[in-house]
Amino acid sequence: MRKWLVMLAFVVGPPAWGNNAHPNMDAQAILKQQQEIRAELDKPAGRFKHLSSDKRESVFASQGTVASLLDGKQSMNDLKEADRIVVFNALENIEGILNQAEDDRMICERTKPVGSNRPKTVCMTVAERRAVREQSQRDVSNRTQSCFKGQDNCI
Repeated sequence: MRKWLVMLAFVVGPPAWGNNAHPNMDAQAILKQQQEIRAELDKPAGRFKHLSSDKRESVFASQGTVASLLDGKQSMNDLKEADRIVVFNALENIEGILNQAEDDRMICERTKPVGSNRPKTVCMTVAERRAVREQSQRDVSNRTQSCFKGQDNCI
């Protein structure tokens, strides 16, 4: 079965190769592709007949987000950086659901590192985020247990 590829938008600024618009930055191409995906989702015996109703609703919600932000835009560069990240995350959500690859879905967010006022875009897959969260929970648990045992490395 051929995987359905969703056109991903770059989160970074304008491309370095000049005025030629990259297809992933073309807002109208992204909207057209989302319309094609929607048409496939609406077919009862279509390519995505295996999707549950809640996953379909999630795709529709993400498509609504993409459509509302890209409406009237010609390029992803017409959006603010925060809106580009929202569009990127919505497209990644759609791709993860349609390709049944939820752990490979990329999530980006803008964060301010400790000690800096300059925001930074951090992107990780769902699996990477889960691993970081689980490691943090293990670290806190280990620290708490060592404090209860009376070890000297407690604060």
